[in-house]
Amino acid sequence: MSIRNTRGFSLIEALLTVLVLSIGLLGLGQLQARLWVASGQLHAQNTAYQLGSNRLEMAAAALLITPDLIPDPPLQVPGIGTLYDTRLLITADGQLSKAQIRITWSVPSGSESVTLATAMERMARTSDTRLLLPVD
Repeated sequence: MSIRNTRGFSLIEALLTVLVLSIGLLGLGQLQARLWVASGQLHAQNTAYQLGSNRLEMAAAALLITPDLIPDPPLQVPGIGTLYDTRLLITADGQLSKAQIRITWSVPSGSESVTLATAMERMARTSDTRLLLPVD
């Protein structure tokens, strides 16, 4: 009877271990690449929301100061590696003005867009002194 030496690993066991670890590491690499792309998309969308919110606030302030505001022409704003196209539309409906801004940008898979809308009063109240400028 011969007793086999059972200490250590055989070459086949070691190769199977390396194969299983390699498949797991490749899966982690793909997951990281997908997370990187999703992070970039969320950053671009967040930038579009901030840009749209800022433009709507500026439009609201301008509308309170000059009610006969002519909407700005479309504006292209460069971001970090992305060009944002903004289109502001202001419509009057009685005492309310409705403002809508649409921001579009290109992504490798096509084009994405964000639309923000708000309504604001056309005329500032005379009792509202926040917008009165001091006279020299």
